[in-house]
Amino acid sequence: MLKYFIICLLAITFLGCKKHNQQTGCPSKACTADFASLTVNFVNKDGFPTPGKNITVINLRTHETIIAKGNGGLIVPSIGPGLYVIATDNNKSEFSTEGDDVELTATDATTNITKTASFKISGGCNCHIAKLSGPDKIALY
Repeated sequence: MLKYFIICLLAITFLGCKKHNQQTGCPSKACTADFASLTVNFVNKDGFPTPGKNITVINLRTHETIIAKGNGGLIVPSIGPGLYVIATDNNKSEFSTEGDDVELTATDATTNITKTASFKISGGCNCHIAKLSGPDKIALY
């Protein structure tokens, strides 16, 4: 019974990805149903979360602004104090398969000090977006 369940689950996953990838021109492959998102933490000089403002994320290849989209396409730029969503799987088509250089600029809401950080994010024909390089924390001081 377990073997039958696993085979059915793999078939459903493969068929779902195959249909999606054919629509985008990507080769067929089996993908997980996970929903990936990339986040960054803004911290103050003591290492504690600090709110950011005037946050922009620019794909340097396309010069387009990236606005993180959650499940259902809803915009989800911030999910807590100091925690910012850069992009999600719903932004996957905005990045190349090999990865794009991305620049994030944010201002500390308390001190008004602005910082910039660089990332490399892949998407495209990959199953999920991925941060290839870039910081997990940005010190806004």
